[in-house]
Amino acid sequence: MTALAHLRRGAYRARQIFKTTQNTNKILHLSARLESSFVPKRVLVLTKVSRYQIEKLQNPELSENQLKDKLLSRGTNYDAILAGHNRNKATESRTVEALKNLNITYRVKDRHSIDVDSIAWADLIVPVGGDGTFLLASNLINDNTKPIVGINSDPEFSEGFLMLSPKYTNNIPEIFERLRAGKFEYFMRTRIRTTLHGENIWQMPFHMHDNSSCCADDKFYVIHHLSTIPKGELPKERRLPWLALNEVFIGESLSARISILHINLGKETFKKVKSSGLCVTTGTGSSSWYRAINALNPQMVEDVLTMAGCKKVPKCEEMKKICYDFNSGLQYPADELKLSYVIRDMIFKHIWPMPKNIHPRGFCDKLTVRSQCYDGGLVIDGGIAVRFNVGTTAVLEAREEDTLRNIVLPD
Repeated sequence: MTALAHLRRGAYRARQIFKTTQNTNKILHLSARLESSFVPKRVLVLTKVSRYQIEKLQNPELSENQLKDKLLSRGTNYDAILAGHNRNKATESRTVEALKNLNITYRVKDRHSIDVDSIAWADLIVPVGGDGTFLLASNLINDNTKPIVGINSDPEFSEGFLMLSPKYTNNIPEIFERLRAGKFEYFMRTRIRTTLHGENIWQMPFHMHDNSSCCADDKFYVIHHLSTIPKGELPKERRLPWLALNEVFIGESLSARISILHINLGKETFKKVKSSGLCVTTGTGSSSWYRAINALNPQMVEDVLTMAGCKKVPKCEEMKKICYDFNSGLQYPADELKLSYVIRDMIFKHIWPMPKNIHPRGFCDKLTVRSQCYDGGLVIDGGIAVRFNVGTTAVLEAREEDTLRNIVLPD
């Protein structure tokens, strides 16, 4: 069989698996029982912090004209980020107006003001923004009973894969009408629970969106962290209070440094792995960073076929189709209670062979990682991070009680 035939067969299998998954989900979706009426009494609206707001916070001493001049001098489109901010705020205002008209009690928070008490207070969480805002809300919901529904605040410039269809952005009252009428479903998204073991597992967390890892004491994740520290002697086991919806990344904080990790995929022993870090994902995350790391592109297909001595390299459109089929097959359903992993830029040579029973990517039910990093981090959904250095072990797993109760509105 030629190299091209092997590629086509592999891509075909990936496409068939993906189609089967899609069809199965479609059948389950169509046959699912619609929920009973849900009229929330307390709604937490979690809003997006726009690029414009970030620039204002970082330059409090500048007037509006001075800020505009500074942004323009470094090539930033001031008018574009201001327009985006205004669109986000307009959607936020429409959401609040809809809640007022329905006499629903609400609170409005953002990443700088969110607190776990507000999460506990609400019986519905409504992120208004993009996928990043949705992920933040998901990280803070600690069980599978509190529902969440996302509104895309700027669908013209944001995909919002986790949010409702863009048609609801300008028709927010319809969301609550459908909830009242029971015309919705719950989709239980798998999340990753992380349990740390070791001596230095209670260190202060930091956030990847902040300017540095030295955080002010009023950051929501710092307050949340401090509230979970037990009195007396600190235990050597800690379940992190934040659940990952997309992925957990583990590796050296400096990306140019090799990450050394001991990995156990449920086998008898740990395997030493050198790489650019480890990414463990859910089905939700399989369409995000995991897909980007593993994605096949036409140049790779052409190079492999040329090296394999293929006399006739397929046309560009055919190579694109092979890539599409392969890349689609990387994704799996977001409600499956299993984890996928990928070892980035895994190093293996003659003197450093690939460890047995560990492939560069694969699936597992539970994964244990022991750090050999000097300045390592464990990052949840590209946001909240904790130190993960020599002597610390992390156990990553997916449990039914940690799933996210995501409200979806069937079209």
